[in-house]
Amino acid sequence: MALFSFGSKKGKVRKMIEEERMGEIIENALKDKKVVDALIELLDDRVMGIRGDALLLLSEVVSRNPGVLRGKMNDAFVSKLFSVAGSKIPYVRENAMVLLKGLTESGLDVPRDSVLRGAVELIETGDKNQKAFGLLMIKAINGKEALDSVEALLNVQDKVILPFEGYKWVPLGDIARDVMGHLGGE
Repeated sequence: MALFSFGSKKGKVRKMIEEERMGEIIENALKDKKVVDALIELLDDRVMGIRGDALLLLSEVVSRNPGVLRGKMNDAFVSKLFSVAGSKIPYVRENAMVLLKGLTESGLDVPRDSVLRGAVELIETGDKNQKAFGLLMIKAINGKEALDSVEALLNVQDKVILPFEGYKWVPLGDIARDVMGHLGGE
């Protein structure tokens, strides 16, 4: 057995996911940044279920100890998460949303401009649920610069379902009004 572990643990972590050893992955990630790095690498996996599981595991790690992602919060990482939040696969999309929301609430220094860009892009190009999530991210970062994007959704009555408590079958316009009120808009 080697004294020092070099290189990526991506293959090992992927195998653990396939074997459904989630608790073990979480415990290892809380102690070993290379496991966190492997989970981040798996966000590019060709198998969508692996991507979704990696997002789910990262969310759990952040909820237990956000500090393990300290130093990882950069524009590229946040952009990657918003890209994954745009997925057509609900399991992947919803886990990306949960992770992004958790990061904005974690106290970590999440790049605000990247969150704002990603949120506005979701509002402009996403489906109704992605638009609603973009609104929540704008609210989370107090993104007053996006008031025009928020205002454009005020009268939308399409009902959305988000993976957060209180956001099931809520009209998109109601979420936009809440965000507008939070941002001090009319």
